[in-house]
Amino acid sequence: MSSGSKKDSCVILYSGGTDSTCVAALMAKEFSCIHFLTFYQGCKKNVPGISGNINALKNKFAHNIFLHKTIQTTKLVKFISYDNYFRYLFRFKLLILSTCGFTTLSWHIRAIVYCLENNIATVADGLTRELMHFPGHMDEVIEVFKKFYGGFGIQYLNPVRDWTVPPDKQFIDRLIIDQHGYLFPGEESMSSKERTTGRYLYELGILPNPNVKGSLMDQKMQYDCYPFVLYNIMAFWIYLSFRPYENFCMKMTYLFQDKVADACILIEEYVANGQRSRLNKLLEDK
Repeated sequence: MSSGSKKDSCVILYSGGTDSTCVAALMAKEFSCIHFLTFYQGCKKNVPGISGNINALKNKFAHNIFLHKTIQTTKLVKFISYDNYFRYLFRFKLLILSTCGFTTLSWHIRAIVYCLENNIATVADGLTRELMHFPGHMDEVIEVFKKFYGGFGIQYLNPVRDWTVPPDKQFIDRLIIDQHGYLFPGEESMSSKERTTGRYLYELGILPNPNVKGSLMDQKMQYDCYPFVLYNIMAFWIYLSFRPYENFCMKMTYLFQDKVADACILIEEYVANGQRSRLNKLLEDK
């Protein structure tokens, strides 16, 4: 597709990591302006390395416009977690410990508001089939989010959802045997025919290796979000020890259908009332 035929703008939910950077590269071939939205909770606002991949994309796609905005969602996550708390506790029991899912929902709410304010109709996310026990990674919950966006006239895309995921390697393993932080191309065990996000970026010349995941470089170039210790205990030690994964997904889908319904009301109030709405105070970056 030539630059003259590109569509206008696209939002990328951007962590700075391999998957979201790959999605940005894919969307840069279709859209002339890419809006990176990076979300954080608490005090960790700046990750110096996150600009590295953005600069690499700017160099690779010189005719595109790239805009980056960092947004705090601390207040929004707290509201999603505790609004109508006892009603949710009575209906969903331990599933209300789904902080990682509520964090993801806060990103989607913020992205929808950003799109409405900037007249953008496409949002893309770097979800793969890793961490499938997380609500935001479940197929059924993703469909709930797609309908959420669709209700406001926005298309929610997952371009690398079914791409191959390289074998997981922990940072400490990389550090012990691999001082430079990643394997050299000849040391890779995966077939060169495998379509992974890292390989795609390597072939574009954006990454130095087809798989930097788990490396020191990977640690430095993206936001880390770890609100899932209690969630993992609930998911693996309690729920999935006694019930099948399909049942877990079904219950989680019901939970997020209700949370998304609440979120729709929040956004509609914001569109109608602006600064007088409940959501306006939750969007304050303070």
